[in-house]
Amino acid sequence: MPSASCDTLLEDIEDIVSQEDSKPQDRHFVRRDVVPKARKRNTQKYLQEEDSPPSDSTIPGIQKIWIRTWGCSHNNSDGEYMAGQLAAYGYKITGE
Repeated sequence: MPSASCDTLLEDIEDIVSQEDSKPQDRHFVRRDVVPKARKRNTQKYLQEEDSPPSDSTIPGIQKIWIRTWGCSHNNSDGEYMAGQLAAYGYKITGE
């Protein structure tokens, strides 16, 4: 036997909304009270870092790389591919 709540027919989905549900106007009033908190950066710290490069910086194109490969033919193929990638980025491949 159907319950009493099934006896009523809903013609529109908006009929499901009850009086207790929040309305869009209510949500806008709440958003008005929200204040963003701005965070300030220490600009002096960032300016000092940009002016002087780190002493351990690596600049491509000025280093030489020695590559030696052990193992099967797949390792040799991977080593050749890696050497090609490094050479494309400006590293000099050396035999010593």
